[in-house]
Amino acid sequence: MRGVRIDVAHGIIKDSELRDSDRYLRMRPEVHEVFARWQQIAAEYDPKPVLMGETYVTLDELPPYWQHLDLVQNFPFQNAEFTLSELRPIVEWTMAELPVGRQPLWFASNHDHSRMATRWAHGNVDKHKAALFLLLTLPGTAILYQGDEIGLQDGDIPPDRILDLATPSRDYERTPMPWTRDGREWDEPWLPLTDTSRNVENQEDDPSSILNWTRDLIRERKRFTDDTYETDDSTNQWVWAYRRGDKTCVINMTAARRLWNGRILLPWECAIL
Repeated sequence: MRGVRIDVAHGIIKDSELRDSDRYLRMRPEVHEVFARWQQIAAEYDPKPVLMGETYVTLDELPPYWQHLDLVQNFPFQNAEFTLSELRPIVEWTMAELPVGRQPLWFASNHDHSRMATRWAHGNVDKHKAALFLLLTLPGTAILYQGDEIGLQDGDIPPDRILDLATPSRDYERTPMPWTRDGREWDEPWLPLTDTSRNVENQEDDPSSILNWTRDLIRERKRFTDDTYETDDSTNQWVWAYRRGDKTCVINMTAARRLWNGRILLPWECAIL
């Protein structure tokens, strides 16, 4: 085992008087004492397992969790709109505040939130590829939720098949992963597989597919020379440019053609230069 994900890491300490409400059940300072003890236990293993916290807190509440957790989930990034004006300040703040010896952690989908192909890209393939580009070219660690790599959207579930009773239900982002074009690998899955139009089988041999775009980005990610980030001066209100060591990453964050450094970028076009 290489690591442990700590569920609701900001809420593992309960109020001694059993009082209700988030005021008494969330973000209690004692959680950091627990994480420190768990790190001591983890240090007894070789290799030391990674401790990752599900930290559903605001940006300015993140720093204490970096003290004793190896990876801290950045929910403000995940919950932002896919716009330059929302995401750039979050990335810049995170990189500026990150302590020495810690890595940022980026993700855009999970089992509790609408998939990025739906919430960020609204089904648009090029926009989803741009979102994957950002996720996989930022420094640190990235999490891909099952289906992100093929552009899987939230599933369509009939009311009588809903299992999760939360409001709204989280089942739509928990539907099965379509490996084949007809879903034959699933026999009575826990949730219905109603759309297999985006599947691994079709995308495997298509060089322009989302799946192969993801694989290419992972290969490129390994070629960055360091884990630094710096917003490039050429960034404008439409195009996000940032330096990763000796490389510059460029994303047209809009659905229109944009001019950047004398170069025309197509809608959602990305490049590593």
